[in-house]
Amino acid sequence: MSSPSDPDREDQLNALWHAFHALDEKREGTVQKSKLKVLTHSLGTVVYTPPMEDVEKHFGDQTVTFQAYADFVKSVIFQGLSENSIPDWSRFDQVCWQICSGKHLSKDRREKTLTDNHAFQVWQMFNRLAEPDRYPLVMDIEEVQFLLQKLVGAMGGQWAEADFHHFSDSLPTMSVWQFIACIETRYSEGIEPETVCEAVTELHKELVLDVVKEGLMSKKGHVRTNWKERWFVLKPCSLVYYTSKDQKDKKGEILNPTPWKVELLGEKSREGKQRLLLTAKANMSYEMAASDLRSRQAWITAIQSVIDLSKTGCSSLVKKHAQKRREMREKRRAEEMKEKERKRKDSELMEEQRQKLEEEKQARSEAEARLAQETVLREEEEQMRRELEEMNRQLEKLLDEERQAKKDEEIVRALQAKLLQEEFERREQLEKLKADQDKLLEDERKQRQELEQQWREEQQRLEQLQQEREAADQQLKEASQKLQDAEEKHKKMMAAVEERKRWKAPGLARPIQPTARPLITHRGLGAFTQGEFEIQKQKKLFSEDSEPHSEEGGTGESKPPEGGEQDEVFDDEVKEKKEERLSDEGIGEEVKED
Repeated sequence: MSSPSDPDREDQLNALWHAFHALDEKREGTVQKSKLKVLTHSLGTVVYTPPMEDVEKHFGDQTVTFQAYADFVKSVIFQGLSENSIPDWSRFDQVCWQICSGKHLSKDRREKTLTDNHAFQVWQMFNRLAEPDRYPLVMDIEEVQFLLQKLVGAMGGQWAEADFHHFSDSLPTMSVWQFIACIETRYSEGIEPETVCEAVTELHKELVLDVVKEGLMSKKGHVRTNWKERWFVLKPCSLVYYTSKDQKDKKGEILNPTPWKVELLGEKSREGKQRLLLTAKANMSYEMAASDLRSRQAWITAIQSVIDLSKTGCSSLVKKHAQKRREMREKRRAEEMKEKERKRKDSELMEEQRQKLEEEKQARSEAEARLAQETVLREEEEQMRRELEEMNRQLEKLLDEERQAKKDEEIVRALQAKLLQEEFERREQLEKLKADQDKLLEDERKQRQELEQQWREEQQRLEQLQQEREAADQQLKEASQKLQDAEEKHKKMMAAVEERKRWKAPGLARPIQPTARPLITHRGLGAFTQGEFEIQKQKKLFSEDSEPHSEEGGTGESKPPEGGEQDEVFDDEVKEKKEERLSDEGIGEEVKED
């Protein structure tokens, strides 16, 4: 805790703002003097200040702003304390808490995880870490994350970064009432209320009471040099030790008006404890012992941090760390703003260059159009057209060189203005590499689709050709089979013809074989059998093309057949047999071709 002579009393001013804001019912930023008179009297009573100046006489207007009232409290209460007075500033905070808690915290809360006392401790921690000189009083969202992370760790839980950002991305800051509601609704689910309250108490000791470290150590007496266990509580301004952990029986206090000096003692005590020596003054030193090496080193580190803090002139290690986090946060955000502004300027420059390139492209398109129109002009203008094309190529080359120079200039400027951390650069490179890989994969996928489409088309064409080939093979096979059948029939027929040539007709003396339908010819009834008649017909068909028609003239006139009616029957039967043979066997045309 800060020293009582600290003129700023930032924590108390933050508590005072909450009380002032609760009294401002119309939210106009002002409070009536009568209400502030009661508040001032109550605050002066709890910090034991002498009689103060009347509020109504100090302010001329009926309403007072917070800034004016804060200056009044600084001059009347804070600076009016005597040097020997040690006020209990927690009572000051209690008065402000009683005024503001009744306005914002309902008595019948359904999810009352925190008791009123522990809610008051959270309220004090909020006032300690809130943004300085900023009203309405809020806490930066990164400071909220720091406090919630320590609270979750004190409860034995595991911090979930994603869950926090899920609901806090839209909240740059948070008020104390939002912070209390956040603890009770989001970070107390499934946890016993006693565990949450113990974690709040532990954080309150560290952040509000400025307890750097506490724990058991053995202390060697000055008069009686025996060792006794004591409960030590280390703060920036003192090291207090008690008989037990409940801190009811205070046995002594080592103040820190001048820088301490701490050192370890190499030899163990008779009891086997690890000793350390704390020198507070030139002639006053305290010998203490921890239970093990780790505990002793932790105590030496904590005491050394207090010594280093006293050298800087700061009275609170918590405020020092909070100020350091605030400065780093502001520096990082300033760099982010600069980087954002640089990106905006680069984007504007790129847009301007793109517009110029579009204009140049449009101008080149117009020039090409004019050149296309001039191709129909006279032959004398051909040389001018060539010169213009050459000039156009030179312009394109110069434009490419200018683009390359601009790209080089942008790269140099980007390298000179580079302020982002190395992790961000690696991530940007990985994203670019991923985009290139996605592009290559997309090109490969398109090529593969095109090849698959071509393969399918070729496969269909191959199947079609295969089907056509099979059909042609089938047709060829059928034609070959027909040709083979025709050749066999032709051979049989030729053999029959040869056989018929060798056969001598018996004439009328040949016995007539009875048939169901005997053939009637010019030789009479039953002169030929059906087989012989077929052979004679085949012979006659083949001999018509080979023998001359003048055969009858050389041998004399033959007698006409007897009976014209029998010749007509014979011709009708021959024609009918020929048609049946040609329709059944399908070889009429083949025989003629042979």
